[in-house]
Amino acid sequence: MRIRVLGCNGSQLPDFNTTSFLLGKNILIDAGTVTSVLTLEEQLLIDYIFITHAHLDHVRDIMFLADNLCYQRTRPVIIYGTKGVITAIHKHLFNDIIWPDFTKIPSFKAPMIRFKAIRPGEKISVEGYSIRTIAVDHVVETVGYAIETANKAVIFFGDTGPTNKVWQVAKRTKSLKAIFIETSLPDGMKHIADISGHLTPRSLEAELQKLKGSKPNVYLYHIKPCYYETIRNEVAAIKDRKIQIIEDGQIIKI
Repeated sequence: MRIRVLGCNGSQLPDFNTTSFLLGKNILIDAGTVTSVLTLEEQLLIDYIFITHAHLDHVRDIMFLADNLCYQRTRPVIIYGTKGVITAIHKHLFNDIIWPDFTKIPSFKAPMIRFKAIRPGEKISVEGYSIRTIAVDHVVETVGYAIETANKAVIFFGDTGPTNKVWQVAKRTKSLKAIFIETSLPDGMKHIADISGHLTPRSLEAELQKLKGSKPNVYLYHIKPCYYETIRNEVAAIKDRKIQIIEDGQIIKI
C-alpha cells in the first residue's frame, strides 16, 4: 500500500491542511484537502472517496473536486459513507445553496458524483482492497475503515474518542501493519476532549492497550496546531509503541 498524506490536521502552522489520505492513485480516505494539493491530472484519477464523518475538515474539498472534474471526465466519483453521513453532506453542502448539487450535474443520468451508503460492519471490495466499515465514538455519526490486501491491512480511525468495536476488529486482523489515529488535545484538556469526542495522549495510550500483544505502527494525526509541541512531548512519553506524528505531504508505504 502507498498512502499519501494530503492533509492530516496535524502540522504546525502555517503548513496546515485538513484531513485527507490518498490510497494508491484513485482512492481517498476523507477529503478535507484535495484540490489545493493534487494537480488537475491527479484529481482526474480519483474514483472513490470514503468519508468517515461529515465534519467540514473531512469533506470540504469534495465540493471543489466535483467542480474541477465536471465536464472533464464521464465517470462519476463514488462517495461512500454511512446513510447519516451521506444525508448530511447532501443536505448541507450539495444543496444548490452552499454548492451546486453535483448528483444531478451535468445530468441525472450522468452526474459528477454518486453517493453510496454503507452500513457499519459492512465489507466491500474496491480496486483489489477489502474495505470494512467500523463504527467509532465521536460527537456525530462516524466510522473508521479497515483496509486489507492479500497480506497487509491498515485501519483509519477517523475522529474518535475512547471506543471499542474498532479495536475488536484490530485484534482479529493478523495482517494489521498500521493504524492511523487521532490525538487532538493535550492531557490537560481531557474534559474538552471528552465533550468533543477526541483523544489526548493519555487516552490514546489507554486505547492502544486494547490491542493487547499486537503492535502495529501508529501514525498520529489531527493534532490541534496550537498544542502541537505539548502533544508531541506527551506522546513521546508513551512506552513500548512505535508512534509517528505524520506530516502533510508524507508518503507512507505499508
